[in-house]
Amino acid sequence: MTAETFLELYGNYIMELRLPLPPDDMLGWIAQSDVSTCELDRIADLLSTMVSKKNENAINTLKKLSRIPQKSPRTFENFNMDLLNDKARRQVLSLRNLSFISSKRNVIMIGPTGTGKTHLAMAIGNECCSNNMKAYFIKMDELKEKFHDALIRENSGRLLNGLSKYSFLIIDEVGYCKFNMEETLLFFQSVDRISLKESGSIVLTSNKDLSQWVGLFDEDDALECTIDRLWDKAICMTFSGTSHRGTDREQIELNFMKLR
Repeated sequence: MTAETFLELYGNYIMELRLPLPPDDMLGWIAQSDVSTCELDRIADLLSTMVSKKNENAINTLKKLSRIPQKSPRTFENFNMDLLNDKARRQVLSLRNLSFISSKRNVIMIGPTGTGKTHLAMAIGNECCSNNMKAYFIKMDELKEKFHDALIRENSGRLLNGLSKYSFLIIDEVGYCKFNMEETLLFFQSVDRISLKESGSIVLTSNKDLSQWVGLFDEDDALECTIDRLWDKAICMTFSGTSHRGTDREQIELNFMKLR
């Protein structure tokens, strides 16, 4: 590797690794130390390894902060698409490029329990983290609890600021609890803040049809605005079929013979 080629690579690494030696000083050191091309190759390999490790650590941190379980990570690779037709498979895989986030399009997933909604939502969230984007996973009842605590402690603004910093907010199991009027207003404000960002999306999973969502909130005006914002240009996915849960279950029958 020539000194000129090395300096091009070095210039890319300066900011990423916060290297204290500017390119001109590095060039002077190379000339003064009579560094060989082989030695430049080794230094370049070391810097490349450091960058890779830093990126790996950053991605791991994003995944940890996202609250998406990582013990058995949900990914696009292990999402069951065996029974999908070609069109549905392409539509699922199209979510992987995350272009809907920059377009500020939300994703609504509705279907019976165990049909893969949460898996796919987590897969998208993990993909976000792998692309250095902030994702956050929370169940609807947990969000209700956060809203409740924030109202009691009078720090709702802090909570809303925290939720709005994410590029991809996953709200799982919509329909497992009901929001009161104050919680509904906070929910509307969190949706509003994310929708006003340059890029950002919300995914909601539910086993209840949209027509049933009215009973989950306690403020008609806010509910109407919230649903309008959520469904405006949204990608709506309907899941059907039998539950995938329990497919790895082992069934054992014990037949005890009577003792004579």
